[in-house]
Amino acid sequence: MKRGASILEILVGLAVFGLLTSLIAGVFILSQRYTRVSQQVSRAQREAAQCMQAFYAEVKRSHYQTYQPVTAVNETWFLSNHPLSTVPQAAEFDTNGDVLWQKWEALWCQLDGQVFCGELPLAGGAQAFHDIDLSTEPASLSSFLTQSVRRRVASAIRGFKLVRDEHVVTVELDSETSNSGNPPTRYHLTSSFLIP
Repeated sequence: MKRGASILEILVGLAVFGLLTSLIAGVFILSQRYTRVSQQVSRAQREAAQCMQAFYAEVKRSHYQTYQPVTAVNETWFLSNHPLSTVPQAAEFDTNGDVLWQKWEALWCQLDGQVFCGELPLAGGAQAFHDIDLSTEPASLSSFLTQSVRRRVASAIRGFKLVRDEHVVTVELDSETSNSGNPPTRYHLTSSFLIP
């Protein structure tokens, strides 16, 4: 003789099924959240590293005595021996073997987190450092903002600070990323560069 399940057995079975389903859903939701958090952290680290690499690429071609402003927060400019972006070529030297300085270069961080690099040709063309009239250096970042030649080097950057101590330039920067449903992730990176 076959016996059917009692109402109590059915309720217990449904409760166990509901508990297992809620546990599986909870694990899935947590794994999705941790995936989004790890993506945020990874993006913050990637943007900070990309920005620092851009700083290094520009700073290594600069003249250590020309950094402006003295306290560089979210904007800086300096003399560079890197050729103008419109004329891709190697560094130039005069007949005495002195490097020829080509342009003023600027790096700045906008309110939307994008970091740009801009340039101004050196008045009088490429010159040895002792021939340059430093009184003609840009007085503010606005000189670079009016130029059409600029390139974005990073995004998701909250800000940077640049400190020069003779031949050593130290750059501190903060990146910030966020995904919906997660608090913002911030990443701080500091690096020092020796300028010959």
